[in-house]
Amino acid sequence: MVHIRIDITDDHPMVISGIKNMLYYYKHIEIGNVYHSGKALLEGLEKEQPDLLLLDIQLPDKSGNELARIITKKYPEIRILILTSMDNLFHLKDMMRSGCSGYLLKTADKETLVTAIEEVAAGGEFIQQSLKDQLVHSVLKTKAQKDMISPLTRREKEILALIASEMTNPEIAKKLHLSQRTVENHRFSLMQKLNVKNTAGLTKLALEMGVI
Repeated sequence: MVHIRIDITDDHPMVISGIKNMLYYYKHIEIGNVYHSGKALLEGLEKEQPDLLLLDIQLPDKSGNELARIITKKYPEIRILILTSMDNLFHLKDMMRSGCSGYLLKTADKETLVTAIEEVAAGGEFIQQSLKDQLVHSVLKTKAQKDMISPLTRREKEILALIASEMTNPEIAKKLHLSQRTVENHRFSLMQKLNVKNTAGLTKLALEMGVI
């Protein structure tokens, strides 16, 4: 079994103690340095680098995504596995974009933690199943929304973008050289086609789909 040396960065001693206890019997996983702040982590990596870094998102001095960007740029060989209590897609996507290879919740059991460490250290990716399910749902929802927007005419997409930019009907009419009544009709038609009840719904959908 491949030997894996890991460092831990977390500002909660009980969390660190729990990780050590969970990994105690897995002799192929060696716990190296433990850091309680981003500053200490960056100073420590100057002297010695692990195979894998267990990194919390919330630290007292630096954010996890800031640290991840610094580390992946300076030490691209270090694999980063996020271990956090932040159970949402925003932070998951943000950390993966920042160069991390895994995202695990602190509620994970011992077997899941070990599997995540092994897969990430081997060059793969690991996302906790509950978050992976949310991610799939989000992708399917986004696809459905794109399917809704695709049939829109060029003019409708143009007006939708202007609505999302918080322009009023008179402002849109002036910009596009249309009558205000025509813009109002387009707005009503968009709400019907996209199955939303008001301008706020149109704006939210346009932002989610990257129309603007």
